[in-house]
Amino acid sequence: MKKIFAMLVAAACTLGAMATDYAGKIAVSINGQGGSQAANVTLNQEEDGTYTLLIKNFKLVTPETELGVGNIVVDKLAANTEFEEFGYTLTSVENRNITITEGDDPNVDFWAGTTLGEVPITMNAEFNEQALLVNINIYFAPLEQNIKVNFVGKNPNATPGPQGKKGDVNGDDNVDIADVNAVIDIMLGKQ
Repeated sequence: MKKIFAMLVAAACTLGAMATDYAGKIAVSINGQGGSQAANVTLNQEEDGTYTLLIKNFKLVTPETELGVGNIVVDKLAANTEFEEFGYTLTSVENRNITITEGDDPNVDFWAGTTLGEVPITMNAEFNEQALLVNINIYFAPLEQNIKVNFVGKNPNATPGPQGKKGDVNGDDNVDIADVNAVIDIMLGKQ
């Protein structure tokens, strides 16, 4: 009985915080100068329904240099489900202060983001099981710097979304004369 209870508790804890990793490209620029590199971003859904976004070991890469910045963690992100019917969840924060923490990449000797203290960010993100798009804007007033962090990635473990049948114009899961009529209606401007 104790083993069954322990297994149930472990399963509940696993469901409590679901993490999705997205692999893609991150572009970081300061006052319009920067570059992009491959990156992974993690999005955790917490027990209370909010999300936590983690950009780990991110760097500012330019043709001349590579500067380790650190980890960005944005937590307590409320989900906006207005576009959920289209398969996307949105979240955003405006003028929230975060602290960039030290990364753990052994190839980086110095993490510059840890010297900045609290940094005000504005962030927008769109996501579903398959893809994540993140835009972060930071205005760092002491150095008069506009910092932009943009990430586009996909979940390599996601199952493909429904594609529908080729030729199913009206979306009824059948390819028949009703689709021909739908095309004619579109051409005549009736839809």
